[in-house]
Amino acid sequence: MSNEKITDKPILTALRELEIGKSVTYPAERGSYLKSACSQYGFEWGKKFTTCNNRDDRTVTATRIA
Repeated sequence: MSNEKITDKPILTALRELEIGKSVTYPAERGSYLKSACSQYGFEWGKKFTTCNNRDDRTVTATRIA
């Protein structure tokens, strides 16, 4: 089981405020939107994100890498 806390902020707000090296975690049900937002808004904002699925916890984590 992961010790990451699921974020309750809106996805765009969380991604906009995310510092390099920090992560946000959302339930798997939000995964498609989170991945799409990382791609689209990362491009618009000049930021880079990676996403990772955790099948055991049914969560998706986005990490800002640049």
